[in-house]
Amino acid sequence: MTFLEKGILTYYNRTCGPASATAPAESGTNEMSEALAPEAFIRDLLARIAARRTFGGHPLWLELAGGKLSREQLQRFAVQFFLQVREFPRAVSAMHANCPFPDERIKLAESVYEEETGRISGCNQPHPELFIRFGEAVGLSRSEMTEGRPLPATRALIDWFELSTKQRSFIEGAAAINLAAEGQVPGAFGPMARHLQQHYGLSRDAVAFWDIHETADAEHSDVGDNIVVHHATDAATQTRVRDALQHSLDAWWQFFDGIQAAI
Repeated sequence: MTFLEKGILTYYNRTCGPASATAPAESGTNEMSEALAPEAFIRDLLARIAARRTFGGHPLWLELAGGKLSREQLQRFAVQFFLQVREFPRAVSAMHANCPFPDERIKLAESVYEEETGRISGCNQPHPELFIRFGEAVGLSRSEMTEGRPLPATRALIDWFELSTKQRSFIEGAAAINLAAEGQVPGAFGPMARHLQQHYGLSRDAVAFWDIHETADAEHSDVGDNIVVHHATDAATQTRVRDALQHSLDAWWQFFDGIQAAI
């Protein structure tokens, strides 16, 4: 069971009673005429995430983890990945501004502070700077990353960050960013750090971005778990959550598709 699954189920068990992680998911359609009970809604979300998990499931991710990319291919991957990493703190900041729940807003403020400074995790660098360190370790210059041109699917993912956090409701943003994005990281980025060291000869310091996110995003995704389970209780809200979650999962998969096709 992934960290995300454990987080959602733990929250449900604490507030609503025991839930089964193995019960069959509901229909794969986004719209339903009646609200699902919390247990059924959790199963539905978990099934959707498992079916479209990019980190750990996409062919390009598996090639990267297996050491199958050339140094030039790894560099091209790093440029595109950096471009979305650079924009991600702004998405978290927009979520904070749009959050109507004081307790969750405090947690999001901590997430923004960590993204922009690294002072909660102790890395003491903005997370995009950590990724620049990784890019430089694989042979890129800072300017090659900061001045990189996004592929169409990279631009679409970045645009989705803005749309989901600024033009949709807060709960939809939580589903798109915390659940579908950060929720995929734990259990995937830590092992990737070790694979990068093993296959590409990188130091522990060079893969710090991946290690930091293994822990930090586990904490960040808790915000989305709590918000969605606690507040998506009517059919209309659950439909919007499914739509935002699915759109985000698709955007991440297509982002990796775009890189794979280009390298």
